Amino acid sequence: MKVLLYGGTFDPPHNGHLNNLQAAAERVRPDQVVVMPAGVPPHKAASSTPAALRLEMCRCFYALEGTPYLPRITVSDWEIRQAAAGQRNYTVRTIEMLGQTYPEARLYLAVGSDMLESFQAWYRWQDILRLAQLVVVSREIGDDCVLHSAARALDPTGSRILMTQVEALPMASREIRRRLEAGEDCAAALPEQVRQVIRREGLYTGPGHEAIPHPCQHPEP
Repeated sequence: MKVLLYGGTFDPPHNGHLNNLQAAAERVRPDQVVVMPAGVPPHKAASSTPAALRLEMCRCFYALEGTPYLPRITVSDWEIRQAAAGQRNYTVRTIEMLGQTYPEARLYLAVGSDMLESFQAWYRWQDILRLAQLVVVSREIGDDCVLHSAARALDPTGSRILMTQVEALPMASREIRRRLEAGEDCAAALPEQVRQVIRREGLYTGPGHEAIPHPCQHPEP
């Protein structure tokens, strides 16, 4: 059995996220995909968007269920519940939880190219590579050389990091938030289900939505 983890702040989830997940799934052909919105991501500023709303918006991923290479999708609130209980969100702990939940599974972690370049700053990154194979999806057109160089530095054997072939959709949640604040519709970038939540809750309509400063927590506590 193959289990693919796809995590992120998802503030908001956009079509680039869906595109990247499809590409990663095509590369590894998992039996189960776990989409994991972060509670308090340790390597980013904390989101001011309520976790419950980010979780609701992530249900847009269910639209991919049953498409080629995506037979089963679960949107998990595990990291959100961990954060609510005062626990720091570290990817390695999520992977350890999945290893206990699916003890016979081969685990994969989908990451964007920007994450690969900073991967050595992640908490217990060596354990992540030991427990799961990385599936790297390019976020920028023409960054293949940089990605392969970063992968070789992390994994000289070439056995723990997989690359995908995908037509990149260069979208970023920060830029989408900025555009929404400016009054743009962003219909081409956002699934309709996500747009419905944004309209209903009045999200990203003013300067208060920006990320709250939050210290990096990747180094071991």
